[in-house]
Amino acid sequence: MVTKYSLMMHKNSRTDSSNITASIVGARGYSGLELVKLLLRHPSVNLTHAFATQDFSLTSDIVDRKAASVLCLKDDQLMKHLTDVVFLATPAEVSLKLAPPILAAGRKVIDLSGAFRLQKNDTHRWYGFMHQDRELLSEAEYGLNPFCGPAKKSTRLIANPGCYATAISLALIPLLKHDLIETQGLVIDAKSGTTGAGRKAGENLIFSEVDGECLPYRVGRHQHLPEIKEAVAAFAGSEIDPHFVTHLLPAKRGILAGVYATAKTTRIEDVNAAFAQEYGDYPLVRHGTEVDKYARLQHVNHTPYTHLSYTLTENKLYVFAAIDNLMKGAASQAVENLNRLLDLPSSFSLSEEA
Repeated sequence: MVTKYSLMMHKNSRTDSSNITASIVGARGYSGLELVKLLLRHPSVNLTHAFATQDFSLTSDIVDRKAASVLCLKDDQLMKHLTDVVFLATPAEVSLKLAPPILAAGRKVIDLSGAFRLQKNDTHRWYGFMHQDRELLSEAEYGLNPFCGPAKKSTRLIANPGCYATAISLALIPLLKHDLIETQGLVIDAKSGTTGAGRKAGENLIFSEVDGECLPYRVGRHQHLPEIKEAVAAFAGSEIDPHFVTHLLPAKRGILAGVYATAKTTRIEDVNAAFAQEYGDYPLVRHGTEVDKYARLQHVNHTPYTHLSYTLTENKLYVFAAIDNLMKGAASQAVENLNRLLDLPSSFSLSEEA
């Protein structure tokens, strides 16, 4: 079946790898390394440079022999080696500093941080810094795939969604678009592996602290809460104000988010139909009522897929979203957004069905 996601690339797309160059700032981080692996095997992109705060070699972390061809430099060399597209796998404050000069030089930016995600909420409250470039913030496109659709010709800055926000928004948007749940009384219970905190030392992340635990953190004040609210408003047209709790799992990677809502239907068929309509021709979402099959991290980790499962008891709806926080929650969704910039199907090079 031919769909908008399985179509071959447009004839006018820039697909010659000698023409499309890419680089990654923050390439030593967990998300940055995953992004390196994905770009090295992308047939339409030439990953030429990687940057970090210290001397490094990608071959120390990546077995792929093509990694040796990527020039690894300190990030203060970035502006001397700009590529067509620059991925910023950096802290939000760093992205906020780097994006303007890169864009001014006529290049495109895909930012994996939270620097440009919040259009309506206070970045100082949620991220701890004042946003100095409101004009650039308003220009940034929020790249939640598949709901963001094709990129505009004028698109030059994409804010890659956060990991929790991706999983939870993909669960909520179809339900709210089809008016299947009440907007009041929503509860979101989300859990993540330790790589979600980044590749840095911290007492709270050492094995002895997390092993055997399931630790709540940033209760009611996680920075992805306003992002979820903005995404739901933008793509489903609904205002929500849920209870949102995040937990740290004794695992390296993966997110499992439970969304608990009051349903407006007693038919599970209505729920299934809503997900089928929204994701029917998008190959990177799998969904169904088999919670024991889909709500498992081992089935999504190291993949670009989102697994959505659900069950309905009278008017109580339970939905579970499972993703790899480093893939769909970061690197593979960044590749989806790169594909959109190149006028390719968003799942190109990520799915066998694309």
